[in-house]
Amino acid sequence: MPDYVLAAEGIGKSFGNTEVLKSASIWAAPGRITTLMGRNGSGKTTLLRIAVGDLRPDYGSLHFKGIASDRHSLSALSRSGLCYVPQRGITAPHFTVWDHFTGMRRSYDLDDPEASIETARLGDVLDQRVLELSGGERSRVSFGLVHYRSPAVLIADEPLVGLAPKDRDPLFQIFRDLASSGSAVVTSGHDAVDLLRLSDAVIWSVAGTTHHIGTPADALNHLQFKREYLGPGVSLG
Repeated sequence: MPDYVLAAEGIGKSFGNTEVLKSASIWAAPGRITTLMGRNGSGKTTLLRIAVGDLRPDYGSLHFKGIASDRHSLSALSRSGLCYVPQRGITAPHFTVWDHFTGMRRSYDLDDPEASIETARLGDVLDQRVLELSGGERSRVSFGLVHYRSPAVLIADEPLVGLAPKDRDPLFQIFRDLASSGSAVVTSGHDAVDLLRLSDAVIWSVAGTTHHIGTPADALNHLQFKREYLGPGVSLG
């Protein structure tokens, strides 16, 4: 699969008698931001958790860097260049923001984190513990750390939930910086206008399956997607 660094295809998953996914797919392409859009309960988080090895599928195929598997290991993928950011983030509440950056610097033998701290707008909170921060600030810490690590693949589950515009702007810059440097970025959510403006490709999660819609322009011209998900009047103007 030369065009994708990470792929989960034909995925099925049930919890008890509840079928959550049936033949759902997601792909992560280097240098592109792909967004999985869909209503709450459509299976987005379950699909992403399976793609990164945090949950085992009932069936389907998984690929990472050209290697096929019936089950991914999150720890193994992380060591090979994947970064997964769930909705709760990747920070530890009792450590300071600076502790997080110095810890990552030691773990990955990185250079000075100043550029990532500036991009995430964290200069004023470096000495604060994460538990003292607002939700938006905590999110900026998580993605500032991702920016600093610059992974081959970023999977971010609903990163915009509850964020004010001032907190969204740094995240958008981080995602664009990563894609520009060759990272494969996958996000999810239902903040249609902001995500369409951010994305290179859109996948629609609906009724436990997925549809590859194409570019944001394609999404705005997709009659079923507009009728059943976007609604009238949505534009990028």
